[in-house]
Amino acid sequence: MKQNFENRNPMGYENILPLLIKMSLPVMLSMLIQSLYNIVDSYFVAKLSEKALRATSLSYPIQIIIIALGVGTGTGLNSLISRSLGSKKQEKADQAALHGLIIATLSSLIFVIFRYTLINDFFNYFTKDPEVKHLGIEYLSLISNFAFLSIIQITIEKTIQGTGKMIWTMIIQLIGAVLNIILDPIMIFGLFGFPAMGIKGAALATLIGQGAGAILGIIVLFSNQIDLNMDFSKFKFSKSIIKQIYNVGFPSIIMQSIAALVTTIMNLILIRHSEMAVSILGVYLKLQSFIFLPVFGLSQGVLPLMGYNYGAENKERVKETFKWGMRLTIIIMLIGTILFQLFPKQLMSIFSNSQEMINMGAYTLRIISISFVFAAIGITNSTLFQALGLGRYSLIVTFLRQLILIIPVAYLLSFIGLNWIWAAYPIAESVSTIVSVILKNKVMERYVDILPE
Repeated sequence: MKQNFENRNPMGYENILPLLIKMSLPVMLSMLIQSLYNIVDSYFVAKLSEKALRATSLSYPIQIIIIALGVGTGTGLNSLISRSLGSKKQEKADQAALHGLIIATLSSLIFVIFRYTLINDFFNYFTKDPEVKHLGIEYLSLISNFAFLSIIQITIEKTIQGTGKMIWTMIIQLIGAVLNIILDPIMIFGLFGFPAMGIKGAALATLIGQGAGAILGIIVLFSNQIDLNMDFSKFKFSKSIIKQIYNVGFPSIIMQSIAALVTTIMNLILIRHSEMAVSILGVYLKLQSFIFLPVFGLSQGVLPLMGYNYGAENKERVKETFKWGMRLTIIIMLIGTILFQLFPKQLMSIFSNSQEMINMGAYTLRIISISFVFAAIGITNSTLFQALGLGRYSLIVTFLRQLILIIPVAYLLSFIGLNWIWAAYPIAESVSTIVSVILKNKVMERYVDILPE
């Protein structure tokens, strides 16, 4: 029987700040655990060898693309579902969720094809070291074959976020991340009677955690715990729904995938100076996730709240949500900047005992972290664009900060020296932030201020 959820969604009437905290905190906490998993995973891999760490660093861009498909599809669903619920279109929200689950499953086939056609050439392009190549193929083959576990888990999480039920997202992520953290040392080093599987154990621990999260997500999605009616017998294929999902989702996929492309090109630029610098970039990306993932968790509370009230034509709640989102994001990024500025050597020593790597990494962390506050402004503005269904504006900003600016700047600075390359990050962030503010003012005037009082 069809349930009626229209009159009991708190996104339409509760006070913004307490509601935003209630919606965001579970996701932020789960993403802190997720980022802790990233750090723990790299910590144990680094204990195997620096070459094992380098192999996972080279694999990271493909993992970013896997995540990108899940996050992009999920972000499109989040925006469409929250706007549909806000405008009292329950059936449209239900159909969007059904379409999303099917799309997520089919999209994972891309990585199976990659595994059996391109993986060998991929590693040949970045390393001549046979050990690094062997370790990388061993790790990435498993991740690619079972990419559907990650994509389905992420898509379901963001589908649920679109209904405002953030507690379930936290539980799903916690199950996967905690299980991963527990299994990492057991499967890598062979504890409690398990065989020592090395880098393959790291991949299997990741996949088992993702699988557990995906299964729990499916159970929740088809229960009566969220404001959706999941019934495949009522599924009706709709090009319009797919188009609306990817109007927001495709730019998000591109934005996430650009990060993979940038990491790949940065590896090529860095390796001309030092192979150790490639490992340092990999370490930085894991460490910065400890700051950025909670910010993205906050944005996942901000996005449906703004989307719902935009659909309900309540401009004051849209604006108030945006203001609080911006303030809280800047605070988190300031804390991250302070940590990276004051304790960079301590952070690097988690992954290496080499004084050369620690010193080089400490300099890197200090320079790149200058960009964090600029990133806070850009991320919040991009969340506003996505909530209003204007993913193309997010795409413009991301292209500027992660492709159009950072790569040419890094390449030019590389002729001066390795230490100068890292300055490309704050330069790109500051310029793209200015553009995002200009676009935000345009969006507020054209799309939000015209809503009725």
